[in-house]
This record gives sequence, structure tokens and C-alpha cells, in this order.
Amino acid sequence: MTDSGGAHLAQDRVVAFNVAGSGGGGDYYARVNTSSASQLRCSLHETIKGHTAYPYSGGTTNTWSILEIADEDPNNAGRILDAYRNRSYLKGSERAGTGSGITYNREHTWPNSLGFGSATGDKGLPYAPYTDTHMLYLTDATWNADRGNKPYADCTLAGGCGERITEANAGFGGGSGVYPGNSNWVKGPDGNGGSFQVWGHRKGDMARAVMYMAIRYEGGRDAATTQSEPDLELTDDRSKIVITSTSPAYMGLLSTLLAWHQADPPDAAERERNEVIFSFQGNRNPFIDHPEWATAGLFNSTRPASCQLAQ
Repeated sequence: MTDSGGAHLAQDRVVAFNVAGSGGGGDYYARVNTSSASQLRCSLHETIKGHTAYPYSGGTTNTWSILEIADEDPNNAGRILDAYRNRSYLKGSERAGTGSGITYNREHTWPNSLGFGSATGDKGLPYAPYTDTHMLYLTDATWNADRGNKPYADCTLAGGCGERITEANAGFGGGSGVYPGNSNWVKGPDGNGGSFQVWGHRKGDMARAVMYMAIRYEGGRDAATTQSEPDLELTDDRSKIVITSTSPAYMGLLSTLLAWHQADPPDAAERERNEVIFSFQGNRNPFIDHPEWATAGLFNSTRPASCQLAQ
């Protein structure tokens, strides 16, 4: 698939979904039960589970080709705009491992070390969640490495956080030296003792990607592939956020993610990205379509004895 051909294909598929009344919500959420937090959680999981998975690399369509459509620079179809540095890169030729100098790669907003590995076998490749493009974003390779597997959390200059600037592109970003400004902020060490604060224009995007993961992955096995899936949970307890291949596995910080979600609501670009990924995977991020569903009560709820789907 070429970049231009892939873009046209995705646009055609998005139009088809919208005409059918599924794009942006519609009939897609017909089975969601909002009567309680636990019923909302289980019915959302039933709605978004079992998506079509694509290879991480290789083949005709993979995570690279999907993300290079989903994260396309709105000012240039031959480039992508990364989520952390807000830098515009040439598609393909400036990928990490292909280009030289400043490059981009694929960020797991939910670090794979926190619940699912990259190896084949249980919870690993070739299927979800490692390849789930709702939570994968193209990002500057160096800023991605600085994030590592740190929780998303707010930083302060007094707390020793370092600045990771953004560039001015697509009407956002640029400037540095003032906290929080238009910068990302990072504090070591890697793991649960560190923090990575996403810059203001993208903090809601990253929060919703992680919140999606906590609802999409509830343990059990994928209906289509029979592969084991992890139980992913959000928390404010840093001691639970540890490298593991067992379930439940945790990420956070929940209160920070909810605050970022409120401060940076879904915009047109994020909604369009949701459509592109829906056109490939066949599932949606519900917190982009229905921001009101993201509450502490939802993520702290437990599985009900019986999941009662609407209709």
C-alpha cells in the first residue's frame, strides 16, 4: 500500500461507515447500557472487543501504514505530525531505523512492558493489544525514549522535571522555557518513580488512548484469534504500576488522565483519527465519541454478575 493510495482507501472507507450511520457513534453504541458504572463498563467492552488486528510490521497493511494515515500532517499528505514533539516528518523515509538524524517511531501510550510483551505467545504478538492502533501514536523517537514506561502524571519545575519542547506546526506548539508552556515535561527514573507530562494540546488524546485500553482489555481470550488478552486497569497507586506479564496490570495515573481528558476534549483531528482507525480495525474509542462516559466511577467499577446489554 502506498501512502497516497492508503489515504484514499481510508477516506473511502470512512465515508462508507458514516453513510451507514456508524461513524461518530450512531448505531455502533446501540448495545451500551448506561444504567450503572459496572454495566456501562461491561457493555462498552462487549461493543469494542474483537477488533481486526494487523501486523506490527510487514505485509500489505500494518501499523506503520495505518498510523501514517491516522497521524498525517494536515498541511502535507506526504508527511506525518508526531504527537509529542509536534514535528512534521516525511512518511517512511524518516522512520526510526530507516532515516538518519531526527526520526519518528511508534509510541505505545500504554507501555507494553506493563501487561503485554512483544514476544509471540500469550498476550504478545502477532495480535492485540501490542498492535492496537487506537493506542499507538507516531512520536519523535527521542521524546518517545524519554517517556519510556513512565506513568502519565503532572510535573513541576520544583520537582526536577525537564522540558521536552514542541515545534510550531498546524497552528499549535512552539516556544519553550516557561512551565508548562507548549512543552512536554519528564522526570526520571523510568518506571513508576517517574512522570511524563504531555503538552497541553495532546494530553487529552493520550489520556483517551490509555482509557480505551482499560476498557478494551478485560482478560479472557479474543473471540476471533483465541489469544489470551490481559486485564488492564487504571490506578493512582504508583506501587501497582510495575513491569509484568500477568494480570491485572496497571497504568496511570487515573486522576491525572481524567483531568487531562477534561482539560483537552476531543477535537476534529482526534475524531477524524478515530474514524480512520475504525475503518481498519472495526472498533472505536468510545471516549472520543462520548467524553461523558469517562469517570472515576467507570474505571473503579467491578465486573457485574451479569452483563446486561441494551436492546
